[in-house]
Amino acid sequence: MGWQAKTILASALFIVFALGGCEAPKEIGLPPEVIAEVLFTDTLTVRTSTVLLDSVRTSNAQQLLAGAYRDPIFGKVSAQPFFEIGSLLNLNLSSDGTTNTNTYVYDSLTLDVQYTYWYGDTLKPFELNIHRLSDTLITNKTYYNNSTISYDKTPIASVKFMPTPFSKNTFKFKLPNSLGKQIFDLSGKPEASTTAKFVQAIKGFTMVPAANNDMVLGFSPTSGMILNLYIHKSTADTVALVKTFTNQKRFNRVQSDKQGTALAQIQPLKPLSASQTGGLNYVQDALGIVTKIEFPYLSKLVTDGRIAINRAELSIIPNQPTSSVYNLPSGLIMAETDASNQLLRTKGGTELLLPVDGTTFQNYVLPQVAGYSLKRLHYDFILTTYLQATTIGYKKSTGLLLMPASFASALAQLQQPYSSYYPFLNSRLERFTINPTRQNVKLQLFYTTSK
Repeated sequence: MGWQAKTILASALFIVFALGGCEAPKEIGLPPEVIAEVLFTDTLTVRTSTVLLDSVRTSNAQQLLAGAYRDPIFGKVSAQPFFEIGSLLNLNLSSDGTTNTNTYVYDSLTLDVQYTYWYGDTLKPFELNIHRLSDTLITNKTYYNNSTISYDKTPIASVKFMPTPFSKNTFKFKLPNSLGKQIFDLSGKPEASTTAKFVQAIKGFTMVPAANNDMVLGFSPTSGMILNLYIHKSTADTVALVKTFTNQKRFNRVQSDKQGTALAQIQPLKPLSASQTGGLNYVQDALGIVTKIEFPYLSKLVTDGRIAINRAELSIIPNQPTSSVYNLPSGLIMAETDASNQLLRTKGGTELLLPVDGTTFQNYVLPQVAGYSLKRLHYDFILTTYLQATTIGYKKSTGLLLMPASFASALAQLQQPYSSYYPFLNSRLERFTINPTRQNVKLQLFYTTSK
């Protein structure tokens, strides 16, 4: 048994006895040549910097974002969703697959949206224009927050309304009859015999926010957005029928103009210290702005003495928002990075997220989600396993990237490994800043050293 294994065993027994009795044990079963001592420090340097990721995946996002607002930190932020809507369309068949003898007449076409997320000023009018795409989204292609697809410059419909998220959180596009009749006329034709063919015929849509908007709305692509084709039977024109079409492929384009802000000079993958960005570190979800966390003197602690880490807890206290508009993220995650500040992934493309502590790094594992404590006003990560792996050379990562987790509660409740986590990232706009003092970014370390 190596000394590290012995000292980890010693520290575990030390903690068990300390919790289970009033006196520390005089004998813990280690060979007499191993003399160990459990120590504590909360002064180990934690280095932080702000990093702009070179690419932020938004393909198949859990939430579509549409709108624009001006952020005092990140400048003018705009969000534009691109999406396809499709389904099998054959009005000549009944629900059981038999021939339908009814004759239908076209009525109208609408796109109904129910938003469940809002970010910005709800007291100002909100306006969106919807455009048709000139091409389809490519299957199995990864789209990012800076991706785009060509679309017709003339909108086919617009909406303008006062947001009322706590009462009526819906809006509707009344789409042109020319499009409705085009869809209606596809019924029973080869061009609509499969969902893929239908999408190829209709293409897709994008929503472009008006320049004077001051908020962004978010909605579920699966349950919050439905294309409704209204029809009726020619023999009973008082009976309204509807054929619904749901979302297929999608992504969000989220951009910001940082000119005149503390982050005006930031470039992809080039970290900026707090001294270069107004004394603060920054995190913003969909823009891909993250805070890099490093422990530059951990290796020195290891080389100065033969140690084994028993418990490591990182506490992060964010600056409190000055306005209720800019809420703190409900949960954070951390991802591994390399020396070039790239987000590390497995061969299968899954993000290397910091796992729940105590699990293996060798397989897909559940990510560790640090929830915000309203009582203690901070986020806590347990880094014991990660730092153990770095001190013995198993992990070569040079740091961790701190970022919000979209739908943090759902991610935290996963009961089994998930093949890819990026749909839980980059689909919200929550942000925060950190004043990186020792009190605000603190690593508390219990470790065993051998003499």
